[in-house]
Amino acid sequence: MKINTLEIKGRKFLMTAEFHPIINLSGKNILRYQAVAQFYNAEDFLIPAEQTATLLEETAVSRKVTDFIFEVICHVLKMKETMTLSFILSPQLVNDMDYLTQLIERCQHHNIAPQRIEIEVNDKITYPQFISRLPALKKAKEYGFMVSLGKFGHGNEHAERLQLFAFNTIKIDRSLVDGIARYPAKLSTLHRFIGSVIPAGTNVICEGVDSSADLALLNRYHSGGIKGYTFSRPLTFKQLQLLEGF
Repeated sequence: MKINTLEIKGRKFLMTAEFHPIINLSGKNILRYQAVAQFYNAEDFLIPAEQTATLLEETAVSRKVTDFIFEVICHVLKMKETMTLSFILSPQLVNDMDYLTQLIERCQHHNIAPQRIEIEVNDKITYPQFISRLPALKKAKEYGFMVSLGKFGHGNEHAERLQLFAFNTIKIDRSLVDGIARYPAKLSTLHRFIGSVIPAGTNVICEGVDSSADLALLNRYHSGGIKGYTFSRPLTFKQLQLLEGF
């Protein structure tokens, strides 16, 4: 897997991709992988996530990073036809209809069905911002992409958004999942979200499942997907190849 060089404000970074397994609890199998960019400085030290978020605030940088991740996704999907992958589309690009068109054109170029790719958007936006992005979300679905809502429940519930757009997947924020075995109130809130807030038929993924105690509870009350270190840490491309056999 190639490593790209990215220059930001005169500083050079190395960019590569890692893959986060999302586990299907009902079948104990891997539902899909989320492809995420990782950045290293000139001394080959990993850049912390907080600094990475700052780097991606510029639209031009976000576009380059997303271009790289999308090409990686297409490359992996061509190597194994049964896989599906997801990626996070930055807020700067969500409303860019031309960019969505470029993504579907890349799928056509690589002969990849868009139904095998899930675009994740973040719930940490205001309601007016969400309304303004509805046309782009609908266009992504028209193209055939799956669309997911990430960090759901972080801060306000924003449940009304789920009535305005039929997301394929809702990813419940780790702040609501981590510690459910120790805090009954958290477990109660999680029950309410899954049972009555999130529309029936929507795929639900609980993020931040990092303890065996939390996992044990989820095994009893949740049949959807999870993401966390309980099952696996993120994988390099070579580790993904070994695991998936391609």
